[in-house]
Parts: sequence; C-alpha cells; structure tokens
Amino acid sequence: MIRIGLTGVFGSGKSTVCQIFKRMGIPVISCDDIVDRLLKTKKIRQEIVRIFGKEYLDENGQVNRKKLANLIFSSEKERKKLNALIHPLVFERIEKKLDTYRKKGKMIVVVEVPLLFETRSENRFDVIITVASPYEAIRERLRNKYTSEEIRMRMNSQMPLDKKIALSDYVIDNSKSISETTDVVKNVLDDIIRRKKIWLKKSKN
Repeated sequence: MIRIGLTGVFGSGKSTVCQIFKRMGIPVISCDDIVDRLLKTKKIRQEIVRIFGKEYLDENGQVNRKKLANLIFSSEKERKKLNALIHPLVFERIEKKLDTYRKKGKMIVVVEVPLLFETRSENRFDVIITVASPYEAIRERLRNKYTSEEIRMRMNSQMPLDKKIALSDYVIDNSKSISETTDVVKNVLDDIIRRKKIWLKKSKN
C-alpha cells in the first residue's frame, strides 16, 4: 500500500485536493477530523483543563476552540504543550485507519497532515505532496472566516511554504480552477503509480 502524506500551509486548499482524491476513489484520512473528534472526548477536555485552565472550556463544558487557538498560535510554548498532548494520539489513530485500509486491500491512501514536516513525520509516508497557493489567494479564500492577524499568526506557526516544497516529492498548485487542479492531481497520481510499479519490478529482479 502506498501511503501518501499531503500537507501545505494554512489555507492552501488541502481539503479541496483531498476531495479530488476522494472523487477518484482514493481513501483520505484527515488529521483535522481526528483532532476534532479527540477534542470532544472527556479525557482530552480534562487534559485541556489541567494544562491550560478551566477558562478554555465553554459554558457547555466543551473546548473553546477559538480561545485555545488564539493562545497556541500566539505562543510557541503553549503550542508545544498542546501538540505534545494531541499529536501522539492523532498518529496512533492514523496507523489504525491505515491498517484497516491495508486489510481491505486498498492500494493507495492519502493522509492529510498539515504539520507533517513540523512533527517530523516524513518517514511515515512513501510519498509527500505539498499543496501550494499564493499568499494573496489564501488571504482571499479565508477573509470571511479569519482576520488578517489570525491568518498571519497561523501561517507564522508553520514551516514556510518554500521549505515544505523543497522537502516534497510533488507540488500541487491550487491557485487555479478546480478543473485544472483536478488534472494536476490525476497526473501526480498516475506518476506515483507508475513509479511504484517500476520499483516493484526492480525489487523482484
């Protein structure tokens, strides 16, 4: 099974590319979805209170995500605390999902990992793809959901795009139309499969 790690900076359009892979019949595992479910568990809520304080829960006893986000994206020290709590659990669940897909005979699985390089997770994957978009396109895409300062803080908390690109096997430019991006994804997927077949053939000789 080919394990594809898909990453990119905040707002680059990783979800859009993941949807394209899904339409092609490729299973996709989302770290964001896993984190979302973890934050709803009693165990994690208790840990959030222990580490950050009761003020990071809302009136319903759920994690106040906006408040927590403002904290961790403004403080590297606090961000490391949250990452140390969440990331091991996230990758544990990823491995379980990958094992399930392997048992089902899936040939390729995409794992969306926003902090793939920041968590030094390169060795978990056979292929790494970075989704790229110009900063202006990102800002336009997110302007109705985040302030300019919130976008800046989130982007500053991640590895710069040029470094991610340099460490990746493929780059998908997501600044164009859906049709054009879909064509790029298809070409990348075809090349991954072709390279895998060549590698398998060589390994048998």
